[in-house]
Amino acid sequence: MFLKLQPLLYSLLFLAGLELIVFFHEHVPLIILFLLLMAMFQGWKIGRKWKFSVLPISFVLSSVALLYLVTIRYEQQSFIILASGMYYLSLLGAYRLSLYENDQTARGMNMAATVSTIFFVYASAYGLYLNFLVPLYYLILAYLFATLFVSYQYFSIIHPHKKTAWIYSLLIALIMSEIVWTISFWPFGYLTSGVVALILYFVLWDVIQSYFLRILSKKRFVANLIFFSVLTSLVLISSKWIPVI
Repeated sequence: MFLKLQPLLYSLLFLAGLELIVFFHEHVPLIILFLLLMAMFQGWKIGRKWKFSVLPISFVLSSVALLYLVTIRYEQQSFIILASGMYYLSLLGAYRLSLYENDQTARGMNMAATVSTIFFVYASAYGLYLNFLVPLYYLILAYLFATLFVSYQYFSIIHPHKKTAWIYSLLIALIMSEIVWTISFWPFGYLTSGVVALILYFVLWDVIQSYFLRILSKKRFVANLIFFSVLTSLVLISSKWIPVI
């Protein structure tokens, strides 16, 4: 079943909250606070573990930030629908995993929501850094903590030892915080930078996941490197360069 009433209602509340932010700017702080508290409660209640609150909370923060970066009304509405759909997927995955930890479909839902969350966070954080003159170390910290907690909530699902999941989550978080420092010198916008960071994260994430699942091989590792090189090259070639003055 891909339709559950409780996650669906919570997702509709999330959608309504984003719509209120678009149309009622004077109440944005209260709306954000409500959405954050709601996300924290929903993840814990549905998934029965605190880690399942990580994705909903990340969706709230990154979605609100991206709404301020997307200025065209129909694009805002398209984004709100997309974000609400991924929010629902994260809650539905948490609900099914709370019933059966080895539910492969639920793991797939959580994986899709994890990758979407990472992109939202990476793009929104970099967009705020570029458009609002946020100090670079804030950007690095945002990548570090977002990557750490989002990665842990997924790795802890597929690996039984929490300490190991934390160690590898911290490792990938440190790598991504170094990567965003390098990307900050590139003459590209927040979407291009977010996509490149996501591609690299996905490669690292897939290597660690394959190691945990004992399916890592030289062939898979090389395929990941080729995937990263080709896709990144295509993104950079097709992107608009922003002159650095």
